[in-house]
Amino acid sequence: MAVESPEPGERRTTLRKDLAELLGRGEYETLELSKLLGIPEREVFDHLEHLRRSLRGRLQIRPAGCRNCGFTFEDRRRLTTPGRCPRCKESRLTRPRFTVRG
Repeated sequence: MAVESPEPGERRTTLRKDLAELLGRGEYETLELSKLLGIPEREVFDHLEHLRRSLRGRLQIRPAGCRNCGFTFEDRRRLTTPGRCPRCKESRLTRPRFTVRG
C-alpha cells in the first residue's frame, strides 16, 4: 500500500499525483504522508493546499480535536494542526486527517 519514494531523478509520477493516489486509498495525517512520500511535513501542507484547490471540494478533512475536552476545530481553514484548544487551553490535540473522496 505504501508508495515507494524513489530518488528525485527517478520519480515516475509527480509528487502531487502520488499524494492524491494515497489519499484516494485511505485517510492519513500529514506526518504519515511525510514518511510515505519521503518529504518534510512542511512540504506536505503546501501540496495539500494545492490539492484542495485543484480537486474542487473532493479533499476531505477530518478536523483536529482536543484530547482533553473534545473540542473539534470544525471551522478552521488552515490545514496545519492548531497550537492549543480555545476552550480549555490544552495543547494535547489530535492532528487533522485527510482523504480524497470519489
